[in-house]
Formats: sequence, C-alpha cells, structure tokens
Amino acid sequence: MKSNVHKLLPSITAIEHKTDSVLLDLTINAELRCFKGHFDDFAVVPGVVQLDWAIAFAREYLVMQGDVLDISVLKFQKLLLPDMQVQLVIEKKSPEKFSFRYFKDDDKFASARVVLGS
Repeated sequence: MKSNVHKLLPSITAIEHKTDSVLLDLTINAELRCFKGHFDDFAVVPGVVQLDWAIAFAREYLVMQGDVLDISVLKFQKLLLPDMQVQLVIEKKSPEKFSFRYFKDDDKFASARVVLGS
C-alpha cells in the first residue's frame, strides 16, 4: 500500500515477500482512524479492523481476489494497542484461501483462515 492518506492502515516498516507468503513489519500508529471512538480511555485495534488489514494486504501482496466467503479458526489472543510494532504473516494456501497471524516474538495477537470467492 503506497499511501496511507486516510490513516486506515498501519505503517509498513519492512516487507519480506515470497511466492506464496508475505511477512510485514507493522507500526500501529496512534493516529489511525480505528482508534477514534473505540474505547476512549483505552484504545485498542478492533478485531474487525485486524481482519480487514489482513484481507487488504493479502489482496495487495498475494493477489488474492473476491469477496470473503468464510472465516474460520479466528482467534484474538492479545490486544493490539497504539504505537505497537508487530509482524503480520500471510500465507496463500490456494488461489482462494489464505491464513494470517499477527505476532511479535513469542506473543500471538490474532490469527485466522480466510476464503475468498465470487
């Protein structure tokens, strides 16, 4: 993603791109729109936003196409907070299916499998 004009996506600080996977180093900027009005006293990245980011990056870097048909084994283990630095790995399992995982070192934040299609 070349530009984050509307502050919808985290900043990408490094990319490791392979044929069927991508590893992104992300900085979750405190000024992202997802923090506005989502727990004013304790801002967190909503789960639906984490899912949306994974889908957007899968489309961008792994050329995944189609509407979301299924989401399985969706897990949110730890909160993603403003100014955190995390990694997101997305692995293409087939032309319609990918898995993703947000993590930092041994900490796991979220993961799922997603099926796209028409």
